[in-house]
Amino acid sequence: KMAAQLKTAVGKSMWQAVHIPTTVSRTCDGGTTSRWSAMQIGMSFIGAYKMCAGEAAVADLAFAAKHAGVIQMADILPARRARGPNEPGGIKFGHFADMIQSDRKYPNDPVRSSLEIVAAGTMLFDQIWLGSYMSGGVGFTQYATAAYTDNILDDFTQYGVDYIKKHHGGIGKAKATQEVVNDIATEVNLYGMEQYEEFPTALESHFGGSQRASVLA
Repeated sequence: KMAAQLKTAVGKSMWQAVHIPTTVSRTCDGGTTSRWSAMQIGMSFIGAYKMCAGEAAVADLAFAAKHAGVIQMADILPARRARGPNEPGGIKFGHFADMIQSDRKYPNDPVRSSLEIVAAGTMLFDQIWLGSYMSGGVGFTQYATAAYTDNILDDFTQYGVDYIKKHHGGIGKAKATQEVVNDIATEVNLYGMEQYEEFPTALESHFGGSQRASVLA
């Protein structure tokens, strides 16, 4: 009975769970994960059919690799930047925000919800993907400092929310036009630049133009 139920549920599809060390996925890219999967498929053939070598499984392995229904979360990156499929850098920001689910935990606090996403983003996009993509990395401590170890970004974000409530009717009520986007972005960026000028210690904390530009953005 169990075999019949399994066959009915699986149908004509065959799925494989990729058992790969977390550190490999964190320090490498999607291409490495795919190759790890291919290696496991090949070893499965060898083990199941008691083969003494892997050559006999090449045809079946190639078919499985080409026709597998792979579920990938990331879109392909530009050719000059892509190293393999399903890289962390290709995860859409909207998808990433859904993965973090901070809006579910903080439904009435848009500032905290957004900041939690940014904090996780510095880990995934800056440290894991960009840090492994660039030789020597980009200095994670700088991005961590800018994103979630002080309240500078918190202040800028809260100012933006207050501005939206005052001039655009509140969260989720602003008109979906480019003019409104330009107005909010300009106002918040000007406020941020003014704060950097008024408080030199903010400049010292966010040393480097790339940090300040990222925080303002």
